[in-house]
Amino acid sequence: MRFAGRDFLKGAVTASALMVLGSGAAQAATVFDQGFETDTAGWFDENSGWTGSVTRQASGTDGIAAHEGNFYANFQQTDTQGIGVSGAFTRFDGFRDTFPGTYSASAAIYLDTSWAAGEGFDYSVASSGSDGGHQRDFIFHVAKDTSTGSLLVGGSNNTNFDPRQDLENLNHFEVTETGWYIFEHLFREDGGQLAVDLNLYNAASVLLFTETRTNAADTIPGEVGGNRYGWFTNIDIDGGIAVDATQLNISAVPVPAALPLLLSGLGLFGIVGRFRRRAKV
Repeated sequence: MRFAGRDFLKGAVTASALMVLGSGAAQAATVFDQGFETDTAGWFDENSGWTGSVTRQASGTDGIAAHEGNFYANFQQTDTQGIGVSGAFTRFDGFRDTFPGTYSASAAIYLDTSWAAGEGFDYSVASSGSDGGHQRDFIFHVAKDTSTGSLLVGGSNNTNFDPRQDLENLNHFEVTETGWYIFEHLFREDGGQLAVDLNLYNAASVLLFTETRTNAADTIPGEVGGNRYGWFTNIDIDGGIAVDATQLNISAVPVPAALPLLLSGLGLFGIVGRFRRRAKV
């Protein structure tokens, strides 16, 4: 099932829509979409000079039905490159040094309430600066809390590469049912600065939790660019985690001026890193 909460930022650009938009117009689009149906392209792991492993799994493996389609991926952390223990990362479709308007990154991740106490993972999506460098991380924390025994989700701007054990003292959500959950980073402008909503949805697209992160230094367009990486900075769960439906959706993608004329002529209208443990990704 495709996640409905992302639909306002995605959608195929039909030829008829291009005709209406005209030269220099823009349209919402999904610019990165990896559901692991045929490969793991776009995610960098130990086989591509980074750390971690990403392995395709047929739906039903380990009792987990894919969130969508017939495959998902198992993500684990490794240190085979001597970089430091962490998981895989993605550049999506490439870093951006210009804020493109509202955009979102999302991933379906399978959460299991039977994970052992102390286990968990962190998942960051970072913003680039207008200078093309790293600006800031926005991090989901998931941990089986050792003091409460609960599986908790929270958010912040930093990670110590271990499951946080203080989430019960922060804005958080308690996961009580095993299954797929959608982790969404929604990047938007609010009063001239960047605001990022870390949204957690269940598999039925019901919003369960939001942590909004802002910083007065993150001005648009002065300091903030567009997307940077998605990175599982740590996966401290025996056997790893199941991940599916990883996407980047941008609200305004420029349409080349010549494209509507080209499609008309063809008769097609009406169809369609910041850091490696002390180093920059």
